[in-house]
Amino acid sequence: MVSIEFWGGVGVIGSSKILISDGGHRVLLDIGLDIPGGKDYFRPPVRIRPERELADRLRMGGAPRLPGLFDPAALDAGDPLGEAAGETAVFVSHPHIDHVGLAGFVRPDVPVHAHTHAVDVLRALEATGEGLRGGDPDWHRLTDGQRTAVGPMEVECVAVDHDVPGASGYLVHTSDGVLAFTGDIRFHGRNAQRAWDFVTRAAGCEVLVTEGTTLGWEQRDNRFRTEADVERDFAALLESTTGLVLLSMYPRDIERVHAFLEIAAAAGRTVLWPSHTAAFLRLMGVESVMDAQDVDLSDVRAKPAEFVVVPDPADLPSLLDLPAGPDSVFVHANGEPLGPFEPRWEPFTDWLSALGIPLRQIGCSGHASQGDLHAMVERMRPGAVFPIHTTSPTRLHPPLGISRVIAEYGSSYDFAGRTR
Repeated sequence: MVSIEFWGGVGVIGSSKILISDGGHRVLLDIGLDIPGGKDYFRPPVRIRPERELADRLRMGGAPRLPGLFDPAALDAGDPLGEAAGETAVFVSHPHIDHVGLAGFVRPDVPVHAHTHAVDVLRALEATGEGLRGGDPDWHRLTDGQRTAVGPMEVECVAVDHDVPGASGYLVHTSDGVLAFTGDIRFHGRNAQRAWDFVTRAAGCEVLVTEGTTLGWEQRDNRFRTEADVERDFAALLESTTGLVLLSMYPRDIERVHAFLEIAAAAGRTVLWPSHTAAFLRLMGVESVMDAQDVDLSDVRAKPAEFVVVPDPADLPSLLDLPAGPDSVFVHANGEPLGPFEPRWEPFTDWLSALGIPLRQIGCSGHASQGDLHAMVERMRPGAVFPIHTTSPTRLHPPLGISRVIAEYGSSYDFAGRTR
């Protein structure tokens, strides 16, 4: 009998880890950083001990105690977790830290897979000093539709739409049927058809494990902001701002980077990036990236209306060097700090307030709306659905005849959704 265990993503947004076992063979879907009980014990100002990070996280309940998964060199001496277990393979849905953050600690004989475009992102981050803690694993590249055998199981990679290249869901073909995993998915992005194609390919699966981020949000209507809304608002702010424009956006969202560069160029502005971000974008094939270090600050001060500056989010005092004030605007488009839930958000907004710089938030979600999540389940018609990666899993209401199961951390379930 096949079992499903949840070692992350339970009651929290992020930290997904789903273990499927079939005849002594194991597939782990995602290997994100844990946020135990909704708290990150390693958030700033806590200083991480690089040589002890995994062992420390395990001690604090911030990593799954799964035997045969982690490199013994990263564990405490004699930790039984370092002993080999049955054949195991890891499959990462996309290159966000809450889905891939522990991949650098996987033991060398456990293969780690991801879509080839996701691997490109992770390799570029590694090359620019922002790679995974513990080091980059020996990535196994996948393409859409590719199947990988793990014992009696086959794991099929299926491209979906999210706000980062290489986002994928997976169909795990097991002895008891098919388990579909969405990864992080949205139906209102540039590539919405990918998401609906995943729904079609997963139709009639025995088990659906879906992200449910927005189930915890209060939505006044079913219309989500789209990338077209974001681009329209960015263009309008460039046109209406007489002074310097400051920008925070997520550089791994390469499609939005391309769009913003085109919009800025059309408005007669040059975007200046922090050095490490510029290096990353060049490795990702983004042309005409301008490193802020290559432009004299006096030019920005003399002609602020000709520039868009992306400040380093870890260097707020650098704002004092810029000609920024009430005639400027700080455009926040899903960049860092990510939002009010982050410890860095309050200092960020305090600095903007003290300097008199208006803040405008124009982002759009990388996650499916509540309406789209329900439409997905209706079309897919799985036998059982497990909503994870959400603070409110009980807000998913599947149609009659589909079992909704609220997973518990570390518990084992069969393909009917029953606890084993």
